[in-house]
Amino acid sequence: MSGSAWLLLFLGVQAIAAGFIGRSVADVLEQLRGQGLTFIYNNEIVPDDLRIAAEPGADSGVALAREILKPHGLALTEVAPQTFAVVRMPPPAAADNGTVARTVARDPLEEVVVQTSRYALATEIAGSHAFLDQVQVTNLPRLGDETLQAVQRLPGAAVNGFSSIGPIRGGVPNETAILFDGLRLYEPFHLKNYLSPVSLLDSRLIDGIDVYFGGFPAPYGDRMSAIVDARSVRPAPARYYELGLTLFHASALAAASLAEDRGRLLVSARRSNLGELSQLAENDFGKPDYSDGFARLDWRFSDTTSGALNALLSHDRITAVRSEGTERAQDESSNGYLWATLDHAWSESLSSRAILSWTHVADERRGEVNDPGRRIGSVRDDRSFDVAGLRIENEWRTADLMHRFGAEVRRLQAEYEYDADVSFDAGYPFAGSPPIDTLRRVELHPDGYEASGYWDTRWQPNALWALQAGLRVDTQIYDGSGDSAQWSPRLSLLYKAGADTRLRASWGRFYQSQGINELQVEDGIDRFYPAQHANHTILSIEHSFSCTLDARLELYRKDYRRVNPRFENLFDPLVLLPELAFDRVRIAPSSARADGVELWLNWQPSGHWSGWFSYTWSQVQDRIDGADVYRSWDQRHAVSAGIAWTYGPWAVTLADTYHTGWPTTELTLGPDATPVVGPRNAVRYADFNSLDVRVTRTFALPRGELDVFLEATNLYSHRNPCCTEYQLATGTDGNPVLESNVDSWLPLVPSFGVLWRYGK
Repeated sequence: MSGSAWLLLFLGVQAIAAGFIGRSVADVLEQLRGQGLTFIYNNEIVPDDLRIAAEPGADSGVALAREILKPHGLALTEVAPQTFAVVRMPPPAAADNGTVARTVARDPLEEVVVQTSRYALATEIAGSHAFLDQVQVTNLPRLGDETLQAVQRLPGAAVNGFSSIGPIRGGVPNETAILFDGLRLYEPFHLKNYLSPVSLLDSRLIDGIDVYFGGFPAPYGDRMSAIVDARSVRPAPARYYELGLTLFHASALAAASLAEDRGRLLVSARRSNLGELSQLAENDFGKPDYSDGFARLDWRFSDTTSGALNALLSHDRITAVRSEGTERAQDESSNGYLWATLDHAWSESLSSRAILSWTHVADERRGEVNDPGRRIGSVRDDRSFDVAGLRIENEWRTADLMHRFGAEVRRLQAEYEYDADVSFDAGYPFAGSPPIDTLRRVELHPDGYEASGYWDTRWQPNALWALQAGLRVDTQIYDGSGDSAQWSPRLSLLYKAGADTRLRASWGRFYQSQGINELQVEDGIDRFYPAQHANHTILSIEHSFSCTLDARLELYRKDYRRVNPRFENLFDPLVLLPELAFDRVRIAPSSARADGVELWLNWQPSGHWSGWFSYTWSQVQDRIDGADVYRSWDQRHAVSAGIAWTYGPWAVTLADTYHTGWPTTELTLGPDATPVVGPRNAVRYADFNSLDVRVTRTFALPRGELDVFLEATNLYSHRNPCCTEYQLATGTDGNPVLESNVDSWLPLVPSFGVLWRYGK
């Protein structure tokens, strides 16, 4: 430690030791942050005028904090290493004529989680459902500081090391719904036409995430695989500020209390640095630029009524170049989400929430391929859509029952203007290939409505059993033609086999309509498909060991009874203009099935170390023409493991992701030197593995704190294959040979950054 650092530490200790009577409790807690401690509280629990009346015996550390809080009926609860929540002490047990007061020997109804496949990424939700608490998520290695990279550490996620969201338990990526403060977000990604590496969920905005990898309850619908439900932060200090700069982003955040704390304002903005970094690259790969911003105004009208106004905006512009300049694409897109919420408590047992929203998403894509002698083509793709929605949610609690019921209606309209043409010369891609000319012109203006309703009931008859049942109905009408109403029953059961053991079972039907923004005009589709659906069956057992180890073993089956066609590129998913590539194919399964077994271990002792480990065996197959074909992201074995160490101002996390190589289609040379396409996805790439590390050091400053971090993704630059390029050449013996070049996902990607935080 440098001399100046020792001096700052010495002065801090002297200031603490100088006497505490009359000082503000909040000021002392803030001062203790310089010792590497973090305290979570709001100004209602620890108001600014709360003073220390008696000199404590301790002069530093957690012991001092506990002493100055105790006279005011407050205590500390450790929620993570070196992180404590300030809570009110429970009142002493009441006695009647010398007898001990009786207590109810079961969990409060609202604390019972019945669903399987649920994970909570937040500090305030404890127990066997917590995968990583908020502190660990913040310290987790995440490419580009991407929030959803934390979700991909969960068992059941198929990871490529680049995309912010991928297939979940075998499902197509668009089978996952992403919600933010109660609103469903459509296409909430930057660079969404280029594998969506960054979401609109700025990591500094997220307080916690509830994740369902199947078996989700009736309030959630219209997706078949997963739900990611994120909540924004509400900083405790009356005024709070952040400034951050990383290799990928520059960001700022500010929060303030208004009108004697009746209102709270939060504003955040983020801008990409990738455009500037691209100018330093030796090769011309293009220039990506994007930015986003979020604002929220909370207002408390009375003790029973509160509301919020929210806005989330983003803008992207990218120019991408590939294949030595023969393939170019430009894309400009914008997202706008505006929504207002109103919460009202009619009584202690009945409450309601209304969400009024408007969404606008627009995308303008241009591209061209200019490779004379092989192929020449161009794309002009303009599309936009608007959604106006109203959602009503209600919650009604009784002694043993909790009911949630509600309805939603959306008005939707879209604009599609698409032009594309491509010409493949004779002999491309292989000798003997005939010339092909393809021309598409599409102009569509669909509009219509979506409506849904649900009822969900949770019943806890005794301390051992809990039952949750629900029914959901959805319907869609676009351009005057609509599918029949989709009825989705859900059922979950929880049995407490012991103080530390829980058994869970879930079954449900999950429908997914084709969104008005999901029409595949680029592949010649000009009609909406009927709603798909899948049945989920999930069984799990959980146990909490005395050594602070939580374990869960879960088995699942997902039966797709109706599956819509989709389009993929057989050999290379990284092309800029996939619809102009020769390997574009239509996949039309009659059904599909995903099976898996997941083991998850979460170790969170009270010391400086913590960690997790998960192993998944799984397979997902489409049924095509009577045969079972592996999906392109099938991974038989997958492992996610990590270990974290925190000590004072230091936090270090080492995480590793491994999975079996994904399937691919092989191209071989036939007897007459003609390339032959083998069975689809019949061979596999080499296994995927990425070791990631993040080191964070927090410095106490006269005003606030400074976090400095270093990070490396794919630390050993392991070659993780993604795609194959084939080329017909002449061998040394003069005979034709088929050469293949296997490309890889990202190599070693270093990053670093700083974040200044200040609250008062």
